[in-house]
Amino acid sequence: MCVITPSEVAVSVNHGIQFITVNKTQLVQARKVQLEHDCQGIAYHQMDLFITSRKALYKYSLSGNLVCILYEDVSGPDTGKNHGGLILISYV
Repeated sequence: MCVITPSEVAVSVNHGIQFITVNKTQLVQARKVQLEHDCQGIAYHQMDLFITSRKALYKYSLSGNLVCILYEDVSGPDTGKNHGGLILISYV
């Protein structure tokens, strides 16, 4: 789960992203974006979502459009860079 705004979060669920908003004291399910790959981890940074699968790190727009694949290793099962559920992003 990651915070998008003070009243909205994005949650990784199987093959998708569920957006949840806070309306007064209620949690309300908002839109859901289906992905073509599994979704193991999620992070938000500067208007983009970063999603990890078991083999890749993807960059998505908030509208759910794939921007690019930042890392991918298909040489075997669970080859992605998801270290203990954390997404590691380094900028040079």
